[in-house]
Amino acid sequence: MPLFTVTMRSGRTTTEKDAISTAIHEASVSAGYPEDDHFQRFISLEEADLRISPLYPDLQKPRSEHVLMIETMLSSGTEQDRKRLLLSAIVTCLQAAGTDPNDIMVFFGEIDRASSSFSGGRPAPPVVVQPKM
Repeated sequence: MPLFTVTMRSGRTTTEKDAISTAIHEASVSAGYPEDDHFQRFISLEEADLRISPLYPDLQKPRSEHVLMIETMLSSGTEQDRKRLLLSAIVTCLQAAGTDPNDIMVFFGEIDRASSSFSGGRPAPPVVVQPKM
């Protein structure tokens, strides 16, 4: 874990999605998650199906049509410092890949490992998160 769901407006190219995917994975690894822990899904919605307040809560400029809504599912009990580290890394890596930080929304959710399975009906094993130096 983590499992990332990226919701965006339709029209993004495969190259753009690849850059977003790479940036998010780099952020995850830099936050201490294993290199092979790579689970993402992309949801593209028409403009009428994705309605986002352009300035909420206190933005100085409106979000663009390239806004990314990133839902990040983590193991329950993930420490706040780990979430902050991951959030910072996501914004930094996506900005380096060309996404305006103003267009990056991130939401964390938690799930108990016993409530998930990666395959074969086996409960998800614990994830070993490497401490950051």
